[in-house]
Parts: sequence; structure tokens; C-alpha cells
Amino acid sequence: MVRRRAATALASLALATGTLLAVGATPAAAAGSCSQWWDENTYGVTCRGYASGTQVRATARCANETVATGDWKNAVTGGWSYAYCDNRGGRHSSDSMAPSFR
Repeated sequence: MVRRRAATALASLALATGTLLAVGATPAAAAGSCSQWWDENTYGVTCRGYASGTQVRATARCANETVATGDWKNAVTGGWSYAYCDNRGGRHSSDSMAPSFR
């Protein structure tokens, strides 16, 4: 089942349910917002409206206990980043996924 959800970056970090992967600090001028998408194998995130130079990428824990990361994308104007766990047994049942910022 595909689920879609819009959230702020801080609310997105809360989705990590206590298992914050290798998540960087949220940018100080965090006035932007993020949208997320996920299914049983993939986690995606796009963000817009952050300070110039801010980038975001999807980070998800996979069923085989590895961490998948997407490509860094511009968090000023948007662009989807996807973390793929399809060849790693799917996403972990804990739904540990979050955007990382730099």
C-alpha cells in the first residue's frame, strides 16, 4: 500500500520512531516544508523553501539492517530523493525513515 504524507522537516524526523539513522542537523533557518512518499521498498522525500545551499536526502533502514540513502537534492527549490530497499528485503518493519539535511 502506498502512503503519502506532507510534513515539516521536524515532523519528518519524528517518523524515525526513536531510531534516528545518520540524520544531520535540521538547518537553522528551517522555514521550508517537506513531502514524503513511501511503500514497502522505498522512501522518498522532497523539500522546498529552505535557506540557500541546503540539501536533503532520503534515509531508510532496510529489513537486512542496512541503511539506504538517496541522492542529495536541492531543498530550496525541491527535487525527489529516494532510498531503495528493494534488493535488501524491503524497508524495516519499524518504519525508520527520515530526511537528512546538509
